[in-house]
Amino acid sequence: MQTITIQSVLERNPDDWLQAFQDSPKNRAFYEETSQQITFSRIAVRVLGVPIEEDDYFNSLFTMSQTKSIHILSEELNKNIEQKDFQAIQTILEQHQQTPKGLSINRLVAMMYGYQLIPKHDDSVMNRHLQLATIKIVELFQQQQSLGLLANDFRRFLIDMVKWLKNHWIQWTKAMKPTDDFPKVVWYGETTVSQRYFLLLLMELGCDVLIFHPAKIDEFAEIDPTDSFSISYSYASETTLQPFPDKLRDRQATVGYRSSQHFEQLMHDQQSGIFKPWQFKDLMPRSLTLRMTYDDIFIYSKEKAMVRPKFEVIGDEIIIPVIFAKISGVSSRREEYWHYMHQLLASPQTVFVQEFPYSKTSKANFHFHYKHCLVNGELSVERIMQSDWWQYGELPLELQRAISYTIKTSCEQPMLKQQSNETLYDLQLFLFKQMTMIPQDILRLLQNFDYSQEVPKLVLYQAPQQPALSREDIALLAFLNRFGMDIVFYNPTGKLDLERHLLEDSYDVHRLEHMLFDLPYEEPKQQKSAPDKIIKKLFNRFF
Repeated sequence: MQTITIQSVLERNPDDWLQAFQDSPKNRAFYEETSQQITFSRIAVRVLGVPIEEDDYFNSLFTMSQTKSIHILSEELNKNIEQKDFQAIQTILEQHQQTPKGLSINRLVAMMYGYQLIPKHDDSVMNRHLQLATIKIVELFQQQQSLGLLANDFRRFLIDMVKWLKNHWIQWTKAMKPTDDFPKVVWYGETTVSQRYFLLLLMELGCDVLIFHPAKIDEFAEIDPTDSFSISYSYASETTLQPFPDKLRDRQATVGYRSSQHFEQLMHDQQSGIFKPWQFKDLMPRSLTLRMTYDDIFIYSKEKAMVRPKFEVIGDEIIIPVIFAKISGVSSRREEYWHYMHQLLASPQTVFVQEFPYSKTSKANFHFHYKHCLVNGELSVERIMQSDWWQYGELPLELQRAISYTIKTSCEQPMLKQQSNETLYDLQLFLFKQMTMIPQDILRLLQNFDYSQEVPKLVLYQAPQQPALSREDIALLAFLNRFGMDIVFYNPTGKLDLERHLLEDSYDVHRLEHMLFDLPYEEPKQQKSAPDKIIKKLFNRFF
């Protein structure tokens, strides 16, 4: 029996990916047809960001949508499924769940064929090719999910694969022969988990695939096997996600405009070290907690984010090196102790907290709100922002998205310890609820936070007469640390607080010489006025 071998084009120059996509595989660098084998190359490119001439970018997308041989799948995706197919999937999943280790992949695919969930071509070669490609993508899903095929997302994955193979693949290829050109597919904008795997399946089948995301968000970075994409082509510019174009744009950039935009890119390239104000506002902040000595805190706290170690941009995230430290006890050099603290407080981008508990509490049950924000088992940034309880709607849209993104990552990767009677879901629900009540003075700090510039600070001083930090306070600290704020917590008594609730490797503890139980906060001493300094200098000069 003939087999079809699909080979990715890896040697292509990135400059000609669009022309290669438009070409027939028979006209590309590699195509071979024998009595036993048909081998051809395919194009698969992630296009992140937009070029300087943004109009040309959107006009190219519109032109592709008018080409009959190109399927704009993101705009055409058919989500309907027949009831008999849905019931058959439920039957297979029930048997899968009842089997101790789940069904094997080969058995699973065989049952899908038996229930006619995988569409059949008239051509036996195409049928075998589809079966092998499906097995490979199911294997990929199994490898990448911590619970394999027993993961919660597997049900959605399986339903969507069946749905889209029947609604799209077989409709495109029902009359196709192995020697014909395989479909060309374009995806624009965001994807769900199962949509990403379906696009990978289309690539494995031999489709040419272009994926465009104008906001430079690379959603395939985590699940991309290294040989799936020919290249990932990234433009320096980016724009917010706009609807897919429904007509050609008339506005054209002037030569002067193009020149000025090109100069902007050269001057403010992410590798140049010269950043314009708010250059990274659309990126998602992710912190990197620096490990440092007690003295280092007061050295690095003065430095802007861009000159701290490990500051960088990775995909759609900006890595912000931050300080998260507890100073336990008091230094024997008392004046120096206060001087260093006052140095931290001198920055206008600092909130100082002396009264606890600081965070609000609520007895409301957020179970419904949390469940509503789940899409395929994951918290959705967009769903969070669109919820009725969302209290940050007046903030700039990019900050809302950054807060929502940090809520998502904080819940999915908790820094807090589970209590003895608490499930992981209970902990996630607690964190989710607390992050809906961020204090106003903190929101003002975040609104002024230009990620490459001065890092905002939260300084806390727990005088001995104050109650201990609440678990709600510590949940807020974990969120702010993950967002990219410096946090320095002074506890002169040395009692346990952060240690009871936070994972040990998420912050530093600096133990000073003395534990004191009667030390109120000491205000900075008044600086002498300029005239007083001049008189003193003259006095010392003449006497």
